[in-house]
Amino acid sequence: MTTTTRPSESADVRRSRLVADVARAGSSVAPYWPLTSFVAVNPLGGLQERPFAEATEVARSWFDGRTHLSLDDYRAEHARGAITDADLDAALGRFAPTLVAESPIEIGQARVDVVDLLRWDLLHGPSGEVIRRARQPIADALDEIVAAWCATYVDDAHVPWAMPDRDQGFYRAWRAVAGGDRRLDSLVGDRRRISDLPEDPVEMLDLAFEIRGVDDNDRVAALRTMVLRTPGWASFARWCDDWAPADHPGVRLKMLDLAAVRAAIDHLAPEHVSFDRSAERDLVAALRARTTTAAGAFALTKPSPHELAAIEAALGQLSEGDRVAIWLSAHEWSFRDRLLTRLDAPVTPPDSAARPDAQLVFCIDVRSEGFRRHLESLGDYETLGFAGFFGVPVRWRPLGSAVARARCPVLVSPRHEIAEVALDDDRGYLSTCSASAGLHDAFSAAKGGIASPFALAESAGWFAGPIAAVRTLAPGKSPTTQLGSTSRSRWRRFTSRPRTAPVVDDVAGRDLHTGLSLEERTLFAEAIVTTIGLASFAPIVVLCGHGSHTTNNPHASSLDCGACGGAPGGASARIATAILNDPDVRSGLAERGIEIPDDTWFVAAEHDTTADVVTVFDTDVLPGEAQALVGALQRDLEVAGERNAADRAKRLPGSAGRVRDRGMDWAQVRPEWGLAGNGAFIIGPRSITAQHDLAGRAFLHSYVADRDPEGVALETIMTAPLVVAQWISAQYYFSTVEPDVFGAGDKMLHNPVGGIGVVVGESGDLAVGLPMQSVMFGEQRAHDPLRLLAVVQAPLDRVEGIVLRNSGLRQLVEGEWIHVVARPTEHDHWSFRRPGGGWEPWQPADPDHAATAALLTPLEIS
Repeated sequence: MTTTTRPSESADVRRSRLVADVARAGSSVAPYWPLTSFVAVNPLGGLQERPFAEATEVARSWFDGRTHLSLDDYRAEHARGAITDADLDAALGRFAPTLVAESPIEIGQARVDVVDLLRWDLLHGPSGEVIRRARQPIADALDEIVAAWCATYVDDAHVPWAMPDRDQGFYRAWRAVAGGDRRLDSLVGDRRRISDLPEDPVEMLDLAFEIRGVDDNDRVAALRTMVLRTPGWASFARWCDDWAPADHPGVRLKMLDLAAVRAAIDHLAPEHVSFDRSAERDLVAALRARTTTAAGAFALTKPSPHELAAIEAALGQLSEGDRVAIWLSAHEWSFRDRLLTRLDAPVTPPDSAARPDAQLVFCIDVRSEGFRRHLESLGDYETLGFAGFFGVPVRWRPLGSAVARARCPVLVSPRHEIAEVALDDDRGYLSTCSASAGLHDAFSAAKGGIASPFALAESAGWFAGPIAAVRTLAPGKSPTTQLGSTSRSRWRRFTSRPRTAPVVDDVAGRDLHTGLSLEERTLFAEAIVTTIGLASFAPIVVLCGHGSHTTNNPHASSLDCGACGGAPGGASARIATAILNDPDVRSGLAERGIEIPDDTWFVAAEHDTTADVVTVFDTDVLPGEAQALVGALQRDLEVAGERNAADRAKRLPGSAGRVRDRGMDWAQVRPEWGLAGNGAFIIGPRSITAQHDLAGRAFLHSYVADRDPEGVALETIMTAPLVVAQWISAQYYFSTVEPDVFGAGDKMLHNPVGGIGVVVGESGDLAVGLPMQSVMFGEQRAHDPLRLLAVVQAPLDRVEGIVLRNSGLRQLVEGEWIHVVARPTEHDHWSFRRPGGGWEPWQPADPDHAATAALLTPLEIS
């Protein structure tokens, strides 16, 4: 079938423009990384070029989801003291200064200040809940069918038969077999008409638009409507188009094909399709209700029409979106005031002449904050914060694996591969690995199949049954795996693993794609030392990555290291320490003015955030003088882990005594809280935070401005780790305010799809974001949805220059996705950066409240 083209436009030009329009429509959604390498992203990442207020307004229309907490939720925060009247008044003054400054309103015998009226409306006025779009049963049924075909297309391991012609793209593969889909009979009439559709996806789209009379100016909006019918699969398609690595295994779902399948179904069932997705709201009735309620509260007698008009004029200047935006601002400034009041206190700088027993560099992850605090209390330890890939962006190939996986933030494209090699004879181990891998794959395939689980239960029940009982009743005694390893380890746990090491050099004769040259290793080492701000070195310097160990958890990688691309950070720590211990690298550093003492040894470790256990790697190669120091450190690490686990137990539901075993309980839906509660990203020396319990609410990145006169290190921090943290913050924010739209919903109802993601129930759209159990406990929130606050100790002009010359960062700051406060030194007071530029001295909205109140956690369970 062919389509008609305009005489003035060639077919090739029109085709190119249509493909570009698909890409523009697809950019409305954020990319979704597969669960095997979970990457936190802002669910509104496709709208991030817009200011936050505009983006959330658009998102409410496009996605039909809430973008803020409800008024009732904010009022509950006010009731528990997290937001005060002073916070609300200050937020009103920032949001509507002209309105607040208007003359008082005459109501009956009273003169009511506008700010009092608006505050009363925020606290007591009708809630004005968002009205959802009416359900469209036929359209929803078509969405389910499209989503089911997407799942079938990407998953050939857990379906009874693989979809044919998958290498031809989703649209062509679907067109070849959809004529046999009986589910379409009652929806599109004669499904045999599918064979008459164009074979080419672009031609299918062109036909659909021609039949519907969609002109060129409306095509992007129409395409957006198509792909947003299944936003989860659209997000995965965007990842396939823009982010998937060249060596990604399996088929790719293209945005063009997804749009074409949707257009084909809409073409067959035109009476059930509408390109208009806007939500209808009775704004007039809502404003009248607010006006009447406020009038009744402030007037002793029945208000006159003139008085009602005056009240309505004031309240009418704040829409429903404005009201929750003001509450959000008040909530954020309350948190900001509490935090900055603490950090504004005088600090005692550390004795620069004293050499600590050990220095430990942890990931900036908020889960490291409490652990660091407890460890510092146990001995002469200095802790620092650095992104968990330790500044070495590489692909890591573990022993016995043919696949190398990136261990760095997704904003960075690694150019090098590092392989793990055995120091001992590994033939027996690798043979066992190969056999166990086949057994594991067969077991997993059978478990995930349609009918095979029934046979599997009969044949493997004698083996799996006792293990299941132990995992349920005594998870701490169940078979465990090595930290950061895959579940395959349980099949080979009786085989001794040989000693290994990462090969970081590029020795001649080795694979040209592996290893780093001496110059590259030296540059990476210099970047690590200078970005952290290390000027002196302890005898032991530990680089401690982090990971998690959980059982029966499709979202397990969401608890690993975001800086390592959703993988554990132990490998990155081993690579970085191998570089820093290299004598040739140290000689190169000395030539650059960085002297590392001969008695300093770098040690790699990994923090299991679920069990609060730190594993130190490669202890067998430690020099003799370092053995005793590491032994003493390991004892203190265990104590710090116990204390941190006790702190976490206050917020985790269930038995406090089993907090460290939760990851091994396959029935546990909440092994840990992950990064829930995150609210700030602090860039500065440890001295400004060391004396404070920050309740696990802050990313901590070490930085000393005096050691970075050109601002190179600060620019790296603000344009990479800070941006990644904003993605994390935004994902937790939107997964909390709307778990079923921007989050993954209830994990008790999850079914995995081909290692890519999950669906809620037996079918439906791909569920993106975080499970509800990651941010909620019943009706209680475990996360405060706040925009990320960047706290920087550095000269203001340095911070300003970095923001202005980096477009991506400027977009986040000017658009108020991130708020920035800074001060030059610990002797100065904080200033906050106005969205339009310039700095304003920070003053707490309620000084007494900010100075005396604790840094509240979102959820504490006794």
